[in-house]
Amino acid sequence: MKLRYIKFILFFAGLTAVVSCKKYFDINKDPDRLPSNSLLYPQLLTSAQVAMGFEGGSDLFRYTSLITQHMSGQASQPNQTYEYGRYNISGNDQNNVWGTMYATTLSDLELLIKQATTAGSPHYSGLGKILKAFEYVRAVDTWGDVPYTEAEQLDQNKSPKYDDDEAIYTNLIQIINDGINEMNATTSVLSPGTNSVLYTNSTWATARALWIKFANTLKLRIYIHYSKKNSTFCVAQINSLVNTSGVTFMGAVADGFQMQFYSAAGQQSPITQFEVNRPNYLFCDARMLQIMTTKGDPRRPFYFTSFPYQGIPLPITPTTSAGTAAGSNTLSFSSTAIAGAAVGMSVDAVNVPIGTTITAVGATSITLSNNVAAGGVASGATVVISPSAFVGVSTTAPPVAPNNNYSRIHTYLRGPVSTGSSAPPFTYTGQVMQRMLPYAEYCFIRAEASLMGATSAPLASAEAWYQAGITASMDDAGVNAVARNNYLTTNGTLTGTAAQQLQKIIEEKFIATFGVSIEPWTDWRRTGYPVLAAAANGFIPAIPRSFFYPQSEIDFNPNCPGQKGADLQSRIFWDN
Repeated sequence: MKLRYIKFILFFAGLTAVVSCKKYFDINKDPDRLPSNSLLYPQLLTSAQVAMGFEGGSDLFRYTSLITQHMSGQASQPNQTYEYGRYNISGNDQNNVWGTMYATTLSDLELLIKQATTAGSPHYSGLGKILKAFEYVRAVDTWGDVPYTEAEQLDQNKSPKYDDDEAIYTNLIQIINDGINEMNATTSVLSPGTNSVLYTNSTWATARALWIKFANTLKLRIYIHYSKKNSTFCVAQINSLVNTSGVTFMGAVADGFQMQFYSAAGQQSPITQFEVNRPNYLFCDARMLQIMTTKGDPRRPFYFTSFPYQGIPLPITPTTSAGTAAGSNTLSFSSTAIAGAAVGMSVDAVNVPIGTTITAVGATSITLSNNVAAGGVASGATVVISPSAFVGVSTTAPPVAPNNNYSRIHTYLRGPVSTGSSAPPFTYTGQVMQRMLPYAEYCFIRAEASLMGATSAPLASAEAWYQAGITASMDDAGVNAVARNNYLTTNGTLTGTAAQQLQKIIEEKFIATFGVSIEPWTDWRRTGYPVLAAAANGFIPAIPRSFFYPQSEIDFNPNCPGQKGADLQSRIFWDN
């Protein structure tokens, strides 16, 4: 696949992703979109993957991030995100999401599977089936019953029936298994290479190993969703899978299912494109910030900008010029090492208690709010100095009038700060991963399953998986190892009742899946964690448990089961 074709698809997908008010049928008739029957299956793979990546950071991401209080749109009302944050998400709002899923992503994948099968390229058809399963998990977790068995006939059947959501889930496991078997075929006329924008590799054997790890991890995501409805089934299926010889799973941050976006126009991450086109629509949420601040979480300065701005966009990591004995509260540096350090910033170092802040800054030293613990701080030790002032918008007490006096979404979701941008609101390159199923999520699935009674092997315990998930998330965010290890020392143990341990696991997973579409909402629906208060000014009285069907389906598909109740409390099968 030529790079220029990939750029074209990225550019086109970027345009359609950010215009969330564009009509469903307008998308289907877009003159810039090549008709699917004119594309060969390698091109269809690229097209479907790009659409899937943009979906991960577009409308569904915003809806679910706002209602789960990962972020807030309440500060600058009235606007779209303000309405979404108070659960005013209509059937018309779903038209674009549904259209992208069915008319683009799933349509391309179905044609890819058929063409590749006919052409004798099982490596392509197998990969297509894995992606198809992932997309249908998204659909079921959003709406419940959706078109499935007849959706594969979209060109001939404009009114597909709706299938039972639990039956779809059951079939998706078989689809994934079929996909793995086909990717393992000994012969294939063509094999995915650099035309795949996910797990890109010119050597299929290398890429295949990553795809199979993802496929098996996706099965774990499906099984853990049964924890509320049927915990016995959940544990049995996870045990069977993880104990099967030769089955592989994600093993590092780089194994995560994520799409790389770039800094060129039209190729920036969808979150960045939205923020550029609609500034002052997204801010830090007070509940997310509360969970992180209570534990002194060092991911905060990567997730959010400081407010009031403390002068540095990201942590600095000077090294000490002299040792500091236990009981002292002064650290020494060279004269230039602590440029940017300010009173109130947080400090992490070996033997410096978590939660320590700067109380004074000298020419070559900083004074700490806590004394250094036993063992002292060695000369040449790395010290992490981070912004510590953050403000989130309260869902339970939203601002009376529009204002921007809150922390904003930062580098973890928007990429590096652009050269020359020196204070909020920063501009960003947009060159960043769109995470869809990160390695940290796998670790927390294993932690939760182990807590329920599933095997923890190859790690020793649920706690070991819990720590692995925290480590993976912090490494992915760019947290320095010193700050990460300090956090683990204080927050890395699972203690208390089973319910309290589950709360710890899900809250850490909630932080780690910041930027992942739908999954944090799914976790809240099936576990009740993190504990979230409904919006004080909600359009409906409770947090939605599913979304309305698209108005286009209500209007034009006679097989649509009818619109859901106005309170949006209709539950997905695993939420019962």
